[in-house]
Amino acid sequence: MKVLLIPIAILAFIVFIIVLGAIGLGVAFVVIAAVGKFFSLLGGGARRVSRVGRRQRT
Repeated sequence: MKVLLIPIAILAFIVFIIVLGAIGLGVAFVVIAAVGKFFSLLGGGARRVSRVGRRQRT
């Protein structure tokens, strides 16, 4: 019984590490998206060109 318990524990640990990494990656993407929105709201308002403005530049 102990012989079977060790490989199961190793596999459970590997799955745990993969799940933990996936959660961390998801949190990192959420933080990057939030920071990007913050910076676009902070300094991106003056740089935006409307579609009408693009058509008039011909």
